[in-house]
Amino acid sequence: MALTLSGCAEMFPEKYRFRLTVEVDTPQGLRSGSSVYEVWANNKTALLPEEASRDWGVRGEAVAVDLPNGQTLFALLKTNATHGDMAGLSMTALDPAFRNDIVESAARIASGKGVKRQAEVAPGDYPMLVTFRDLADPASVQAVTPTGFASVFGPGYALRRITVNITDQAVTTMIEKKLIWLSSYRNKTFAGNRYAMDNALADSLGSGSFSTEIVE
Repeated sequence: MALTLSGCAEMFPEKYRFRLTVEVDTPQGLRSGSSVYEVWANNKTALLPEEASRDWGVRGEAVAVDLPNGQTLFALLKTNATHGDMAGLSMTALDPAFRNDIVESAARIASGKGVKRQAEVAPGDYPMLVTFRDLADPASVQAVTPTGFASVFGPGYALRRITVNITDQAVTTMIEKKLIWLSSYRNKTFAGNRYAMDNALADSLGSGSFSTEIVE
């Protein structure tokens, strides 16, 4: 019976959706973009207590913010925080009780009990931010630091804030209309390599950093 119940936990994971919104101040006023993500988490079946573990995942795509200078800012599925992904980002922001208890936090957020409906993301939890010097050239990807917008985009550009809010809207799946070449980088880096060959940013990114929904 215990194994049966544990198996059911795997079949019916805790799920919730949230919207991530990125706001940028520009010389022509505020610009923003957002994406909806789905997070799931469950306890994995284990024969022995010491084998017990948790599993989780995220569906969604990078946020794209179109800027008035013709460039686009992207907030990726990767983060620079220790949790490393959008599940941890959303739990840290929305769940005051989150202490790396992925399944318990997912259950709280899914139920809406004891959590925030909307919150601002702390700078230390920001997703990785990038742009492309040429949107048609994957290898032209360039990192953008939260405090370095003016040096990349020009005077008057600054990151205002990044927020998350719980939603029941559909997961966003539009990014291939902007990056039409993205699906061809499922199995290679933006530098064109099957495996990373150096420390260049283009060699550390592939389609998975921009979307979980890419289908060849």
